[in-house]
Amino acid sequence: MTVPEKNSKNWLQYPPTTPEQRLIWEILFLFVMIVTVGLLGQLASTDVLYTIIITTIFGINLSIRFILINERGDWLFFLLGVLAGGGNDLMSMITGIYSYSSITILPILNGLLPLWMILFWGQIFLLFRKVFHLKWFRGDEFQKTKPGLSGWVNKQLVIDLIVFACLRIAIYNTYMDPLLPSVFYAGIILIRIILFRPKKNELLIIAILPYAFLFEGLMVTFGLYVYINPTFLGMPAWLFLWWIFLVPLLLKEIFDRLEFYMKKKEK
Repeated sequence: MTVPEKNSKNWLQYPPTTPEQRLIWEILFLFVMIVTVGLLGQLASTDVLYTIIITTIFGINLSIRFILINERGDWLFFLLGVLAGGGNDLMSMITGIYSYSSITILPILNGLLPLWMILFWGQIFLLFRKVFHLKWFRGDEFQKTKPGLSGWVNKQLVIDLIVFACLRIAIYNTYMDPLLPSVFYAGIILIRIILFRPKKNELLIIAILPYAFLFEGLMVTFGLYVYINPTFLGMPAWLFLWWIFLVPLLLKEIFDRLEFYMKKKEK
């Protein structure tokens, strides 16, 4: 038996050395955040003190996480989560697709989303990175075969960015209808899948996505936010289709390119 095989048996080994161990540690730090939200989230809707406490716990938890188990490039993925995840969340708040109950401590975010949720998105992107590192979900490594921008962008990525934009525009304009958003999402995603058949690792990522659905369901159950026209676990049907497109397809493509970029910088 090889050393890596022995290490993989010890799931809580510190420091973590295998993708499985890094994922377990990431989940443990994320679990602290989920428990904090579960205990204090509803209280933060009536008293800003609890919003401050949640934000402080999140900040301390993230600081300890980066000190103890930081992997090269984690800051880049964390910031991507803050900007992309938090930015998308903010647009959803502005357009009224759903609303947070937690009182915010930043006047600029008043009536929108709390600061701790932006930090949470950074943590979620770190979790996605660790999931994508597992051999079942890794797939073929991205290779830059052409110079300049053309080496980074291919037809599939262009199509997926267009799909992303179409889905966002669709939901911003149809979210009040109980059926129309899901019809738009199903049709657009089906066309994308016909154009580019999902790879085996992408299908495996889709198969494990119930963890994302359950996470969202927990947040709704905790009373942190409320969706318009929910159908299951407090969530609308279009949201399930959104996750199926976003995580295994678009995010995986972007993450693969970032991983390639970091490996190139190491050389």
